[in-house]
Amino acid sequence: NTSFGILREPSNNLLPSLRVSAAGCMASSHAELEEGRALQLDWEKLKKVARCESPVIPVAVQHADTLEVLIVAFANEQALLEAFKRKVCVLWSTSRNQLWVKGETSGDVLDLVDVRVNCEQNSLLYLVRPRRTGACHTKGPDGVTRPSCYYRRLIYVGAPADEAGDGPCMVLEPLSGAAEDEA
Repeated sequence: NTSFGILREPSNNLLPSLRVSAAGCMASSHAELEEGRALQLDWEKLKKVARCESPVIPVAVQHADTLEVLIVAFANEQALLEAFKRKVCVLWSTSRNQLWVKGETSGDVLDLVDVRVNCEQNSLLYLVRPRRTGACHTKGPDGVTRPSCYYRRLIYVGAPADEAGDGPCMVLEPLSGAAEDEA
């Protein structure tokens, strides 16, 4: 995984609050990865998917009414057939190598409205309607399941202040309130 080595302290002023992390800004835990401000993009994800036991294609899962992207995941032929059969979002977990019925354990079921295929027939779009408010497996500060997996924004700040920087300066910032509703 590659990190950009930039952390941001809470502040209304972006530039003065940037500092370079000597540790390279690596997430120290799964909780830090999902809730923290450290940027740790998984550039190796597609290599991991390629090693998956089942052939898969990407699936963008989008709210049928708001058009908000809720999740990007993968499906194999079995998951697609189960989605049609059950009329809910069914995906393939590439990490667990098993069928993933969205909401089966959390209760955050996504009813399947429509399935679309792209021009090259190598990805799908599931249009869904959440039965409850959540789609992401994470919860917000209020303890409620987040409506989308895209609850943080990435802000490009510019080049590092000195030559010792690890790369472009980027800030990972949580969405909140009205900003989260608009994203």
